[in-house]
Amino acid sequence: MRSTVETHRMSGFPVARVTGVVLLLLALVIAAFLHLSLGAKEIDWMTVWHALFDYNTADMDQVIIRESRQARLIVSVVVGASLALAGVMMQAISSNPLADPGLLGINSGAAFFVVASLLFFPMFGQGYVPVFAFLGAAFAALLVMMLSGWEQGSERLVLAGVVVTALFSAMTAILLLIDQQGLEKVRHWLTGAIGASDLKKLHWVYPYLICAMVGCFALVRSLNAFHLGERVAASLGVNVLLLKVSGLALVVVLSGCVVTVAGPIGFVGLVVPHVARLLVRNSYAWLFIYSLLIGTLLLILSDIAARVVLSPYEINTGIITAFVGSPVFIALVLGRMK
Repeated sequence: MRSTVETHRMSGFPVARVTGVVLLLLALVIAAFLHLSLGAKEIDWMTVWHALFDYNTADMDQVIIRESRQARLIVSVVVGASLALAGVMMQAISSNPLADPGLLGINSGAAFFVVASLLFFPMFGQGYVPVFAFLGAAFAALLVMMLSGWEQGSERLVLAGVVVTALFSAMTAILLLIDQQGLEKVRHWLTGAIGASDLKKLHWVYPYLICAMVGCFALVRSLNAFHLGERVAASLGVNVLLLKVSGLALVVVLSGCVVTVAGPIGFVGLVVPHVARLLVRNSYAWLFIYSLLIGTLLLILSDIAARVVLSPYEINTGIITAFVGSPVFIALVLGRMK
């Protein structure tokens, strides 16, 4: 009888997780239709349906959906998923619940290198923007690790991240002062602008994004072992140093891609892993899946809010995510201080 009950519990647990995935996918479909429907001009759902599956170029509402809002939705999906995976990986390899690419200076480092490349190396063209974003993200990550020491505790890591973020933000501001007219469009992008993105930028980065996402799932078994402690992971055959370096490289690639496409959007990588852990604890295969879906949903809803809150005016999506994430960060910090 006991074994029957235990078998039922073991079989029911994955069923509950699969059910959660189905519900999240349903929420994503609804949010996607809302995203395509709402904006400066509200469009009814039947028109949205026809724009997607029975496109008529003579209908201006359908043209708006296909030529503008659909691309913006795709960017929101990619950015949300990438930031969520980067956040899970960063928290995992640093064993720090406060870790986030935005808070640790990685996003600001990538943004600074992108702005500097546009100012000082315009001859390279925009196709090289991802390369500079990766270099900036990697440099910022290494700088944070040097300042904090990998083993020196979470508080020191966060403080180092705050310092590096402030440093790169200040240097970016200086560059914007040097060429105010030439870099005017960059100001909008620097606060996280989904609306300023297009599918062309995704074409620059999608090979890197796909490789990085696959790489995250490839490290699932090692991350599960590492969660039990470095000594336990080493005894199970995990190369801890290689795991940390590989994980950091994946975070750099994911963050660099996001900055290239939509600018530095913060707090998604902080909030989403905590929400996912409430649902699936620390089983990293499920944690990645749930975080990917929740991150996508959060970015879609944030982009809807960015267009609707002050309609007909629009605010940047990164501002909305900051409003959502800041209270969560404060709550986490206060919780650790108790």
